[in-house]
Amino acid sequence: MISPETLRRYPVFAGIGDESLKALAMVADEKTVPGGTILFREREPATHLNVVIKGEVDIQYLLGTGEHRTVDTLVSGDLLCWSALVEPFKTTAIATSTQETRLVTLEATKVRQLCAKDPALGYLLMTQVAKLLADRLENARIQLATAD
Repeated sequence: MISPETLRRYPVFAGIGDESLKALAMVADEKTVPGGTILFREREPATHLNVVIKGEVDIQYLLGTGEHRTVDTLVSGDLLCWSALVEPFKTTAIATSTQETRLVTLEATKVRQLCAKDPALGYLLMTQVAKLLADRLENARIQLATAD
């Protein structure tokens, strides 16, 4: 468990009421990973929703050529592993820390249960996921357009 005040610092939790924020804090922890850690690979179960607190995480796609193409670099405040909230709850990319990175991790099953009980919470979180996906798609498009 972490404090609701810790969550309140990050834009992904903007607009979430005190009670919902407390409930999210109850299913959250902090975790530190060394640089070069593969946090997940494509098609793995998405078990945790994460927010980067400190450090950087590269998001990469594996191209048909076998090349890994970085399409985004996440920094403090960015949401990581959005797929933990969207069926089929599988990761869609490779995430690797580029340096020591601290994360807030929220247990996905419990977050989804909270969203089912509190539709306003679910709406706010899914709005953040939709924004992230729009940005990630645009970044991927740019990266792939410049591929040799």
